[in-house]
Amino acid sequence: MSQPPEHPASPADRPGGEQNPKGYPPPNYGTPPPNYGTPPPGYGTPPPGYGTPPPGYGTPPPGYGTAPGYGAAPPGYPAQPGYGVPAQQAFSVGDAFNWAWKKFTDNALALIVATLVYGLLIGAVNALIFIVNPGSSTSNGSYTWDTANLSPAQWAFLIVAYIAVYALSIFAEGAIVTGCLDIADGRPVTIGSFFRPRNLGMVVLAALLLGVITAAASVVCFIPGLIFEFFAMFTIPFVVDRSQPAVQAMTSSFSVTSSNIGDSLLSWLVQAVVMFVGLLACVVGLLVAAPVAALILIYTYRKLSGGQVVPLQQPTA
Repeated sequence: MSQPPEHPASPADRPGGEQNPKGYPPPNYGTPPPNYGTPPPGYGTPPPGYGTPPPGYGTPPPGYGTAPGYGAAPPGYPAQPGYGVPAQQAFSVGDAFNWAWKKFTDNALALIVATLVYGLLIGAVNALIFIVNPGSSTSNGSYTWDTANLSPAQWAFLIVAYIAVYALSIFAEGAIVTGCLDIADGRPVTIGSFFRPRNLGMVVLAALLLGVITAAASVVCFIPGLIFEFFAMFTIPFVVDRSQPAVQAMTSSFSVTSSNIGDSLLSWLVQAVVMFVGLLACVVGLLVAAPVAALILIYTYRKLSGGQVVPLQQPTA
């Protein structure tokens, strides 16, 4: 049986159990030398001018980044639409007539039937007016209406009849413009498309306003009224197409016409010539002339106001 050790002490207390030999560690071990860790004079201080850029550093040389004409099209090079310059709508009165004629032939049935129905309705009311108050010719060839001998019932009928003619004319104008705008958008149209005017209430208000101003301008001479009608010819299209109030639509029409006086005048004259030719063709020609003139008006309105029309290459159904 083994015996426990006689000297249960730490190894350092045992004979020959020293942890380190004699003389270890050496004298001053772990003591840093004098001035150890003290940086030399000026250490960490940047030399004079260090970190200061030389004169002119960071300044681009003269003309750098401003090359003449850089980013601008060379002289004579056409401006690209949408790049700094708004796209301009090309307009030609010849293109307007060709487009109107082609779209009329594509939709001849709907346009002719609608024009015929409105013509018959307005003509029937005018015929009743003539029956109630036939009038008579004078010695100098003029025509007068005798209203002195009319009864109150006849007066009431005439008032209602004239209002009906005016209302039918306004309705027809708004409906024809609506159908022609659908054609300009490339939408398929039917006969019913020309009997559903958009924004009818504002169309009536705009037409009444135009009528009053035209009549007032024509009191002394018809020329001021004719000039006003020219500048206001896009009023109804602005009301129908863009839902503008009557006064704003009139202002928009004046603005577009004034900015494009030459093109507007040519288009207006061509519409007048088309209607005159229709009258010469025994009035029946108006069944063709009136729709063609309306399509010329819509083409001109869209082009001059920055809108679009369906190209001739895209036929409508």
